[in-house]
Amino acid sequence: MTPEQEISRRKKLVSAAKALLTLQVGLAVGASRIENILLWLGESYQREHPFFAFFIANIPPDIPLGGARLLWSSGPMLDSDDRLARIEAKFRRSLLGECVKIIDKYDSTSRVE
Repeated sequence: MTPEQEISRRKKLVSAAKALLTLQVGLAVGASRIENILLWLGESYQREHPFFAFFIANIPPDIPLGGARLLWSSGPMLDSDDRLARIEAKFRRSLLGECVKIIDKYDSTSRVE
């Protein structure tokens, strides 16, 4: 990865962290987006921010996320949403805290306290 690519990907990481922190996106979708960006950035970034992968691994694969929710019948989707809400509640504070760390570390123009 070139230095320019790393800078661009870090900006995307900060943007994704801000979107999750401000709850512009749901916790599961936001964490998934952050984890994908960490994958693009490389192993050292993944080791530095492992909580997103840990959170995603705790979501059972039978719970639909993102656009997949539109493909489900409303009853089963809403039932799975109750399960997802319980999982998200368990990890919410830590996820948001990890977003603060990312913003503080990679965005010199913004300080979240």
